Amino acid sequence: MKTRTENIISLFKGRFVHRYDCYPQQYTNNGGGYALRKKILTDQIILSHLKGEKTIGLYGSPQSTTKWICIDIDTTEPAAVREVQNHARRFNIPYLTEFSGQKGYHIWTFFHQSYPNKIARTLANAYSCGHEVFPKQDHIQLGKIGNLVKAPLGKHQLTNRWCTFLDKNLEPEKNQYATLENTSTLNPIEVLQTHMPEAWNTINDKSNNKKEDHTPKEIIKIPILKDCIQNAIQTGTTKGKRNQTAHIIATELRNTGITKAHTSILLETIWNMRNNPPLNTNELQTIINSAYKGNKYVYGCKADGLLRLNIPCKGPENCQYFSFLKAIRENH
Repeated sequence: MKTRTENIISLFKGRFVHRYDCYPQQYTNNGGGYALRKKILTDQIILSHLKGEKTIGLYGSPQSTTKWICIDIDTTEPAAVREVQNHARRFNIPYLTEFSGQKGYHIWTFFHQSYPNKIARTLANAYSCGHEVFPKQDHIQLGKIGNLVKAPLGKHQLTNRWCTFLDKNLEPEKNQYATLENTSTLNPIEVLQTHMPEAWNTINDKSNNKKEDHTPKEIIKIPILKDCIQNAIQTGTTKGKRNQTAHIIATELRNTGITKAHTSILLETIWNMRNNPPLNTNELQTIINSAYKGNKYVYGCKADGLLRLNIPCKGPENCQYFSFLKAIRENH
């Protein structure tokens, strides 16, 4: 059984941490800036942060995904934070308000899983009232780290003030960790589609614009993924074939080594966006879980097989996937 300290560290990691291979640490001088620490972010370092012994920041995921939004309100004027809070409530967005430890507030919103930065930022910008939004980039370049935001529940090293979660009166919550644990998560796609259709449409427009398309093509267009599967992901599926097609795509992606988390992001933010109509998010996740459960299943390319009955096929002679396999066999 875990100790209370272990549960607290686990809660902190589950809500905030995207990467463990490095972390930023705040200076105690030099204006309270941060230094990059190129070493593993351990439980002991997190505990030191929570005790106020050192202060760490949070980087985004190198996959350009995030499980939270942070809106940085760079003023202590209550009216500024109230405006953002009111907008969040208007769209039924759960949030936590944090005193930043120095000169403002942070408004945190958490997702039920990681989503592309572009989706998170589109949602955040719709209710941030012009304040700075984290993550700051839609896409993190390969090998880059991106911008950081100070982690909550520690001390600001410059002011020595605790960075606490606040109640509706902007006073510190009595139980900081229970407040964090009890804050609901959300699905940003559902919020955008339901409450912010115009903002959601801008994502679709960008997804269809090749010059602005930041879709992770290393996931979609890989040489060992069948042409028909790539095409199905990009074009979507009509009602009646969505469930079977989702299972086929998820299975094929699993077989190429794509993780379940990345498959979920890809199907939900690309394939399902193009479906007519989209599948319910919970239903889609159930299908993905099924595809990743137990031993791997292989959908063949027989004329009367489930793959070709559900997904259009141009034939082996016109398929780059089969040409790729043929080239491999001829060179081995």
